[in-house]
Amino acid sequence: TIVFHSPAAGALDNLIANHLVHAPVIFPGAGYLEMARATGSVALCGAFFVRPLAVEAPTLLIDCVVSDGHFEVCSRTADSIELATVHCSGAIARVSAWQPIEHALLRAPSHAADVGALYDGFAAVGLQYGPGYRTLVHAWGGASDASARLRARSTHEGTQVHPADLDDALCTSGLIASGGADGETRLPFVVDGALLQGA
Repeated sequence: TIVFHSPAAGALDNLIANHLVHAPVIFPGAGYLEMARATGSVALCGAFFVRPLAVEAPTLLIDCVVSDGHFEVCSRTADSIELATVHCSGAIARVSAWQPIEHALLRAPSHAADVGALYDGFAAVGLQYGPGYRTLVHAWGGASDASARLRARSTHEGTQVHPADLDDALCTSGLIASGGADGETRLPFVVDGALLQGA
């Protein structure tokens, strides 16, 4: 078992400060994937977002525990190692099983989305994305697929795959016609597979 940890205050807090949900800063679920990737786990599968993480306590530590082909991202205070809360768990996958996707084929049956209206809709339900977390340039949605083009990133702020980019990639799921038709806010709770290699 190997444990990687970071204080929530400082560089990590600056990285996620623009990700607010009903006012407090909430660690983006996509950030858990980047933490697992930073341990050397480029391919992930079955990553479950178990519990939101409000980044409020100044002594908060965030751990990524890697053991036997699995990972967990947990939070704890510096004085309570035994009382860690699990926020995300998943498995490390083999890279050789991945196949490239032809993006043009995904966009063909899709309709173009109004990116500004998408962010306005998120704000209306309490997902207040600051400028650092507004990376969508163009987005397309269809009956069962969605795709997007993200703003080119000039700095990665110590990450290989910035959590804001991962978060907006997950936000495109809101454009799938079958999701959210009843007006409910839908958030991802599992990522079946992710290959995090950077641009």
